[in-house]
Amino acid sequence: MRIEPEITGVLIELTPMERRLLAALLAQYDELVHEQADDGGPGDDPAIDRLFPNAYPDDPEAAAEFRTYTRDGLVERKRANSGLIAAALSASAGDRIAVARDDAERWLPALTDLRLVLAERLGIRDDGDPLPGNELAEVYQWLGELQWSLVEALD
Repeated sequence: MRIEPEITGVLIELTPMERRLLAALLAQYDELVHEQADDGGPGDDPAIDRLFPNAYPDDPEAAAEFRTYTRDGLVERKRANSGLIAAALSASAGDRIAVARDDAERWLPALTDLRLVLAERLGIRDDGDPLPGNELAEVYQWLGELQWSLVEALD
């Protein structure tokens, strides 16, 4: 993976394996977000609760009302951002993906969400929590590097 700043955005270089991995993660993420769109309430999956935190944990009625007014917009934004990345992955030929600055900025919240889901799967709650020595932890770290490189290129 390599990210280079350009005048109008960034150039993201991913290996074929990295592209497939990111596409697979986005597809799984979209399934989680779709479940939230269908269900609307707190989920059985703690990852959904990380993606859609309860605004009023001590007041179920206020929490339900808040979800009613915000859920659709959150789901729409999350799906649009992940869809933007998926489209960029499938539309570009070769290892390089040219991404406009505005679009690159929309990658960041989607990458954050992917990391939140993986953090939940890995049992990570705080920055200081140890990472297990497995492949999922390597994916979590890789996403963090991708995100950080993108932030630096945009800066």
